[in-house]
Amino acid sequence: MGSKVTIKDVARQAGVVPSTVSRVMSNHPDIAAETRARVQQAIQTLGYRPDRMARSVRKGRTQSVSVLLPHAGSDFYNLLINAIDTTLSDHDYDAALFPLLSERRLNRYRDPDALPYQTDGLIFASLDPDHLYPQGTVPLNIPAVLIDIHNPKYDHVVVNNVQGGRLAAGHLLEQPRDTYVIAVEERHDTPFASGVFRERLAGFKAVYREEGQNLPDAAVLDSEFTWESARATVKRLLDQVKEPVNLFATCDLFAQAALDQMALMNARPGSDVRLIGFDDVPWATEHGLTTIRQPINRMGEVAAEMLLTRLNQPDHPLQSRLLEPALVLRQTT
Repeated sequence: MGSKVTIKDVARQAGVVPSTVSRVMSNHPDIAAETRARVQQAIQTLGYRPDRMARSVRKGRTQSVSVLLPHAGSDFYNLLINAIDTTLSDHDYDAALFPLLSERRLNRYRDPDALPYQTDGLIFASLDPDHLYPQGTVPLNIPAVLIDIHNPKYDHVVVNNVQGGRLAAGHLLEQPRDTYVIAVEERHDTPFASGVFRERLAGFKAVYREEGQNLPDAAVLDSEFTWESARATVKRLLDQVKEPVNLFATCDLFAQAALDQMALMNARPGSDVRLIGFDDVPWATEHGLTTIRQPINRMGEVAAEMLLTRLNQPDHPLQSRLLEPALVLRQTT
């Protein structure tokens, strides 16, 4: 068996000094692109694997990032988590997931000694530290990046949800008929409210208002954020209406519930109900769902990249990224 490849072997292969190899692996910005590529090629050619334990002790880091999110298992969060983990792994970091799930679990995570904070950095998905913690700041001042939350105190990446709502409204207005929205009633001051549903609804309503067709309050159908609740909401709607309708589901989970309930009631998507969702999760293509596409993978990649920058450059100016949604036309409209 051959001896283990060392950082000196990589440096010799790439024609650089060992400290340059270390800086490349740490994603240091002051490395020429050609040098970085040469070092990365040498690492790949030699099959170099750094001693993570020794590296962590030397740098005073855990090489881990905690990802806090409301819950796990949905298509949206699965895509987001995979993108975060893939980006972090390219820089020798691991992602540890901490779904809050409930107020009880949140109370445990408010303790600065809790497991999520035994880490180098934090990523909050759809959660605002201002609402999570009594002090309004992240415990121990750990570097943090937010996804789906606009907060000027932190690096953050968000989607233009207002524009997404506008795109949905503009498309449904191409065939004017009674219009309804399945939405989540979000209070601003609750720990689990991100505000994205309010933004989507605001953009949707604005277009109707601009066209002189104000959307009445009764047309906004509140649902809990569950498939069962959304399905019951759609059943009540279809039991009451007699004419074909437009329906905007403010997330694809709600659109899925709508399609399932419509199938039970023999309501035809695209005809009896022109349905549009929001997210464009993988199953949407198979079901022919017209929806608003969020760049979910890119959101995760950008958040991880922001955190890596913050870890390596603590004084870097705060970063804010606004990603744009897109209308994806399929059979349900």
